[in-house]
Amino acid sequence: MSQSDLFLHVVMMQFDDRVDARFHQQVKDHADRVRRECEGIVLYHYGENTADRSQGYTHATSALFTSAGAHDAYQTSPAHVAMKEFMMGRIQRIVVHDTAVPASEAGRPD
Repeated sequence: MSQSDLFLHVVMMQFDDRVDARFHQQVKDHADRVRRECEGIVLYHYGENTADRSQGYTHATSALFTSAGAHDAYQTSPAHVAMKEFMMGRIQRIVVHDTAVPASEAGRPD
């Protein structure tokens, strides 16, 4: 991994039947806090998965970080920990995708 690589982190979730619009708004509020408090975020989005091939994964968090190190710091940040603690009791299934994104694929020079 090059120092100019970005880092992509995608978390797809299927929630239980107890979630409602208020729950999703609270998750969006947590995402706002993550964007305010965590350094090295290029993109941080929580939203509905509209793919017709979602296999029940109805929502996702998509994040792009300036580096793997920024992602690592985010993982232990108070904002992210609070978000996870809020959501974990409602998640039935989860899948995570983490990968380095070479600068050449992100439109950034090496």
